[in-house]
Amino acid sequence: MVWTEFHHGWIVSEFYRLLTGRWADQGRQAFLLATRTYGEQRGKRMAMRATADGRPLGLLEYFAYGEYGGGEELFELEMWGETGVVHEKVTRCPWAEVFASRKLRDCGIAYCEEIDRAIVRGFNPVLGLETASTQHNAPCCRFYFREQGIGADTLSRADALEVTGAAMPMSYHCAHVYHTFAAVARGTFGQAGEALAREVCLGFGERYGVEAQQLLEKAEQLPFDTIMSQEEWMGYDSD
Repeated sequence: MVWTEFHHGWIVSEFYRLLTGRWADQGRQAFLLATRTYGEQRGKRMAMRATADGRPLGLLEYFAYGEYGGGEELFELEMWGETGVVHEKVTRCPWAEVFASRKLRDCGIAYCEEIDRAIVRGFNPVLGLETASTQHNAPCCRFYFREQGIGADTLSRADALEVTGAAMPMSYHCAHVYHTFAAVARGTFGQAGEALAREVCLGFGERYGVEAQQLLEKAEQLPFDTIMSQEEWMGYDSD
């Protein structure tokens, strides 16, 4: 099975649909908590890798150690640096397409206003990220990453760093997002939250196949708040 951002977006949006459908504002708050937890765990793993390599936790390292290496063909985006800030402008995004196709614009607003800030915060809370707009309420997403002293060449310098093994496959990210949202649903709403997470997993299997469902089930107890190598994950994924 080829895992994509569309699978990831479906998991996120299904948790939102069910959480808010059953618990309204409480469900939305649990969704926001899950989003922040998920993002911060991603940023924490990036920081661990950079620290293990003896590098500082600045924006240059943030871009160099990104775990996400998704399909470029699904995006239309521009990134460029200036003194003190890195700009990102996104005009096409698969997550936005999923949320729009499922008529869950409110999910997109909630998720996209939180997720990138959470990743940055998990990496280093001193760094700044302004989410100026998203495609759910504007023609494009605009992000401003800020750090005093960075130069216009930050992105090219990040590309030049010799970083291996940081990017993880999309199957890993799908398993992680399910794991985290399920844990928050369970922790917040007890057995009812556990049943909701199970409903998401079964619905994923109905939509994408039993093997996809089984991977989410197998990965639910993994420690996603620490580093796993690509080789470890692929061995687990192929079990």
